[in-house]
Amino acid sequence: MEYSKKVKVINKLGFHLRAVAVFVKESEKYKSLIKVKNGDVEADGKSIMGLMTLIAAQGMEIEIKAEGQDAKEAVGKLVKVVENKFGEKE
Repeated sequence: MEYSKKVKVINKLGFHLRAVAVFVKESEKYKSLIKVKNGDVEADGKSIMGLMTLIAAQGMEIEIKAEGQDAKEAVGKLVKVVENKFGEKE
């Protein structure tokens, strides 16, 4: 099964190191292959270094894609992580 959804990065600092670490920690809970795309750049959703290459700043729209038996659940939870500003208070 393949599933994807777009979400806007709304936290003030975008995909910075701590935010990416929170995202990866959540993505590692799933068996599905997870990819995140920002424009033409795509990265492994389970790789901190890969996600840092996306340079996703506040206001940018990213696409979270997953392929596997738990793809829909994974994408849903990861979208929530982004929508909840990676747990940041701001």
